Amino acid sequence: MSKKVIVAVNNMIFTSKIMSFLDRMEAEGIKAVRSDEIFSKAHDLRPDLIIIDLNLNGIEAPSLINKLRSYTATKKIPIVCYSPHILADQMKAALTAGANEVFPNSKMTSRMNKILGKYINN
Repeated sequence: MSKKVIVAVNNMIFTSKIMSFLDRMEAEGIKAVRSDEIFSKAHDLRPDLIIIDLNLNGIEAPSLINKLRSYTATKKIPIVCYSPHILADQMKAALTAGANEVFPNSKMTSRMNKILGKYINN
């Protein structure tokens, strides 16, 4: 059975990098960019991981994370978020809402293989 990862990322270059890593890990990347789409796919597919760009247009990440954590079907799905390090309040809000980990963009980029492997290779 293939591992599934919801990728809620707007930046095409970053999306491409994530998808490339997932492909090498034999995991399926499923793109979703709206809150309702992210939630419904998480609920229906029960992915092994959700990756959220905290700067994704049109979503309020802490609210989405709270919603994911409030439903039995989605509350145990690991959520990894990233954001520019200068937006520390945004990163803290995502952790408070229930994200498993939140990284600055630079760390997410430089350690992507290790970060994704932690959730995909288990």
